[in-house]
Amino acid sequence: MRKINFENYTVTVRSPDGELRDVPYDVKDSIVGLLFHADLKLSGMELLKQNELAGKILHSKDPEILFEEAEYNKIKQAINVVTGYGRNEVELVRRILEAPEVEVEAKKALKTVK
Repeated sequence: MRKINFENYTVTVRSPDGELRDVPYDVKDSIVGLLFHADLKLSGMELLKQNELAGKILHSKDPEILFEEAEYNKIKQAINVVTGYGRNEVELVRRILEAPEVEVEAKKALKTVK
């Protein structure tokens, strides 16, 4: 499994009046947007599967989410197919491409003693 950090991070942007401002970069919405990007040329079935993955991301309250390898590969594919990133996306891309592998053990069911 892979663990991805979805906490927002801060980026500096220039406002229309030329002033530099620090603003939060919305990691969840950015990754969900990438999952549906036109460059992926999703088929109908792929679109539905991406939507399930997007739901997992959007409904999680945890700052870090664990993904099965197949789920992670869909996110990684989106990062690698879409182009046109800027400096503000360096952290986003790093979090995906360098997502740590995590060993997960299955929980054993506890027997009830009467």
